[in-house]
Amino acid sequence: MNIEKVKYFIDLVECRNFTETAKKNFVSQTTISQQVASLEKEFDIILIDRKQIPIEPTQAGWLFYNEAIILWKQYNHMKAKLINYQQNNKQTLTIEYSALTDMQSLVTFIPDFKKQHPNIEVEINKVLLKDVPDYLEKGIYDVAIAFDSAFASRENIQTYPLYQGQYCAVLNQLHPLFDHYSISKKELYQYPLVMLSPSVIGASYDLMIEHAIEDGFQPNILRTVDDVETELFHILTEGLIGFFPDNYQLPYPEDKVRLISLEDSHHLFKIEIAYLKNNTNPALYPFLQQIKHSFSQ
Repeated sequence: MNIEKVKYFIDLVECRNFTETAKKNFVSQTTISQQVASLEKEFDIILIDRKQIPIEPTQAGWLFYNEAIILWKQYNHMKAKLINYQQNNKQTLTIEYSALTDMQSLVTFIPDFKKQHPNIEVEINKVLLKDVPDYLEKGIYDVAIAFDSAFASRENIQTYPLYQGQYCAVLNQLHPLFDHYSISKKELYQYPLVMLSPSVIGASYDLMIEHAIEDGFQPNILRTVDDVETELFHILTEGLIGFFPDNYQLPYPEDKVRLISLEDSHHLFKIEIAYLKNNTNPALYPFLQQIKHSFSQ
């Protein structure tokens, strides 16, 4: 199977249009159509429902798409490492993260590490939180930095804590609780909430609900959204309450929206660095040694 076919199919699913997919890849629309048809012939299954406008993958097409994403990432991961080694005689260490708060712990660490290990090239990519552990287990990345909930029950993944804290409530200036120094559990759960959806944060969504139940309340989640920007939009425009880590830097003035601590709450978290126990990348060992030394001080 030609790997370019996989890329064409991924782009077609995301563009939902043959013409736009062709433009994105600088090929003809006929080429995209032929390559996708070739995949369908190779696997003897229909991947695209061409009767839908915009086009829609079939159930098998969605299954293929999810696997194709992983395959394409693995291919580019391998390609980058080989090119880097061939052209620069360098080792490559790949790191995945899901949010800016994950990377804050490493901002001051990475420059010093690169200075001490000039033969190691560090590549960083942002992915959805729900995909972090799967991509790590499939070898697409060497290291992951994310909330501890992402790695729960993954026996082949080793973790090391970088930062721990608590979730805070985020409210706009018109909310009745905005002027509170802290918010009790009873006060918090009187109001509707907005959260990132399970399709984005995976197991962390269920864990947040579990924490609320441990606090003795069933949360009223009025909206789920796919990104932090949309979550903040609904906090600002609809007066919903969101949950953000206590180290999150809000992009709005404090008199418009603010973080407020929760009293005696189970909404705690850790930012952890994670890696496969059987990872044989020689660049991983010095990275782990230096990071453990830096964060143990």
